[in-house]
Amino acid sequence: MRYRHAIVRKNPVPGRDQQRRQTMNSIIYIVGLVVVVLFILSFLGLR
Repeated sequence: MRYRHAIVRKNPVPGRDQQRRQTMNSIIYIVGLVVVVLFILSFLGLR
């Protein structure tokens, strides 16, 4: 009984986990793009 506290969660709505994952990936992608643009601007001295 090592993993007695593990929580097994079932999604009541199928496809909701996929939608949440896609939303998180979009947010991470946008934040990454902003970081790259700020790095390039600071490298060129425009910020």
